[in-house]
Amino acid sequence: MRLSVLLAASLSLIAFGCAHSEPSQEQTTKRVGPYLIFDKQAEDLFDLEANVEELASGFIWTEGPLWLESQNCLLFSDIPNRKVMRYCPDKGLDTYLEDSGFSNGLILGNAGELVLMQSRSRRVASMTASLAEPKPDYKTLASHYQDKRLNSPNDVTMNKAGDLYFTDPPYGLPKQLDDPNKELSFQGVYRLSTDGKLTLLDSTLKYPNGIELIGDSKRVIVAVSDPENPSWYIYDVDESGLLSNRQSFASASDYTFERGPDGLPDGLKEHASGAIFATGPGGVWVFNSEGRLLAHLSVEGPVANLAFDASQKTLYLTAESKLLSVQLK
Repeated sequence: MRLSVLLAASLSLIAFGCAHSEPSQEQTTKRVGPYLIFDKQAEDLFDLEANVEELASGFIWTEGPLWLESQNCLLFSDIPNRKVMRYCPDKGLDTYLEDSGFSNGLILGNAGELVLMQSRSRRVASMTASLAEPKPDYKTLASHYQDKRLNSPNDVTMNKAGDLYFTDPPYGLPKQLDDPNKELSFQGVYRLSTDGKLTLLDSTLKYPNGIELIGDSKRVIVAVSDPENPSWYIYDVDESGLLSNRQSFASASDYTFERGPDGLPDGLKEHASGAIFATGPGGVWVFNSEGRLLAHLSVEGPVANLAFDASQKTLYLTAESKLLSVQLK
């Protein structure tokens, strides 16, 4: 979502590192259409003859793509319109939920239920109806931290135990950081355990946004949509599920290659190969698991988030008013 700036409160419960992953000076680049290849590994991922395809348009701000394997369809949020849309490759587009509670990120929970980050409703909620017969009936899973309302839950990932890790920036508030209804003095990264316990993991990031558990849930990456420092950070996940040893994973500011002006670090997903696909300035950034840039896919206009289909041969992009796709190998 769209952004402002805050210097958040510190969290004394966690000790973070400060190492930084510098871009490799040995990388050579190759431009093939919209693809900028920094490493041959990327050629095993992208079909360099495939163009970005527009699948649907006419939305206000698309987010939260989720591949629903049981229906062979993609769900995604159109936040201002309060809808969850559904795109099926063989059927096209329809409305999945008429009233999504201003959903942003979507995920299937531990029991296979649809969980929604209801940004402007300021809560994490689950749909009580079945996936096959969706209805706008929701159960609140989290709405307050220490008796103060959450800002606007944004993006979410889940570990094997079913614990949800989510970010809580201010983007769903009308005046964002200056909104009079903002109750928390920070933007948080949280864990919501299966027993309903909400734990604050980090309160020190400016604009935490996309989040993804990687490496068999042993690490987590958080995208920070700070215009002054567009970055991704990586943490270790300990046996108790808490985060430690925060380090810089990558910074868009470290790279000066030609790209479009739109977008900031936002959604990200781990590919089966271990590569990290992340939306960011000018399109899609692809890193290896250590933060080395493998490729950049140029996309016109801002791209908020992305998701793979079940085969991981199609990459879907939620891009402001559009839904896009690009074929992978």
